[in-house]
Amino acid sequence: MFASFPDAVNLARRKKSTWNRACVALESLLAPPLCVLCDRPGLPGPLDLCAGCLATFPRHENDDPLPGHAYAQVCCPWRFAFPIDALVRALKFHGERCHARVLGTLLGRERAALGPPWPGLVVPVPLHPLRLRARGYNQAAELAAFAARELGARLDRHALRRTRATREQSSLRSYARGANVRGAFAAARSCAGLRVALVDDVVTTGSTVAAAAATLRASGAAAIELWVVARAARHALRPPAACDQVMIAPPLP
Repeated sequence: MFASFPDAVNLARRKKSTWNRACVALESLLAPPLCVLCDRPGLPGPLDLCAGCLATFPRHENDDPLPGHAYAQVCCPWRFAFPIDALVRALKFHGERCHARVLGTLLGRERAALGPPWPGLVVPVPLHPLRLRARGYNQAAELAAFAARELGARLDRHALRRTRATREQSSLRSYARGANVRGAFAAARSCAGLRVALVDDVVTTGSTVAAAAATLRASGAAAIELWVVARAARHALRPPAACDQVMIAPPLP
């Protein structure tokens, strides 16, 4: 749904040494969790977010279902506004994969609060191989991994494949988005009889997740749940310019 940054940005990110990554991973294991927004002690879990900053997350209060699409359960806790938008953009465009742990864990907890029936499989919306190669990872898969772990659900990163490179949904008007992603997904294996949770980061018109859900249904899924971090207003998802920096400031006292 977002455009990726130019290859130069991704190449620069990949220049980080394996040693630096190892140090960051070791630090995250040994140090207590700190809030990614204000550096205060994080919540138990451990979770790199404090209770005060979590309280600033803008709730998505619109209970209307996504137009034209039927889901057995929809878990979309927040609106695409600060600080959710900053965290998602940093995850997608700046390689801040640590934000996937925060958002994915919280998404799993929000779904757990809704209660059973539970999904038998968790599936992320896939990226096309060309975009995956440029970005280096699929942010939906990163979120799905932590959400599934929170519920003890089985994750399948490869149940869906993106078979063609589509135009960026954010560059299209709402009436063109459905046609853009129609037929863009294929099932890699059968989901016969399973209740499947489909995971993405942000949804606007719902065209992308609808196309992915239709593919899962065609593969035999008995029911589809939709888990998404935030719902955005139209035109809210345009990525910043390549020279921009995503700044995450602490909330005002």
